Amino acid sequence: MISREISIDIIQYLQTKKKMSVEEIAESMGTSPKYIQDIISRKTPLKAKYLDFYIKNANIKFWEFAIEAISMNHLSKKSRDRILLCKKISDNIKKKT
Repeated sequence: MISREISIDIIQYLQTKKKMSVEEIAESMGTSPKYIQDIISRKTPLKAKYLDFYIKNANIKFWEFAIEAISMNHLSKKSRDRILLCKKISDNIKKKT
């Protein structure tokens, strides 16, 4: 399970930044609109399998998504450090090409 805070961060990001409706979010995650609404209502957290489904279908890397969608304050120090390391490595690769 993903924490409730991170779950809300993700859904809010998809609604506000990606301009997705509850139905579109549900479809992109392979779940139901009711489940997404339950996340918004803080009745349940997002399951990792639905986030994984979204990331695979959107063809993005988790760390790229996390930087945009998740408040760094809601991540553990270890997770935050790993995400930022991935970004640093990617930035260095881009500079060299």
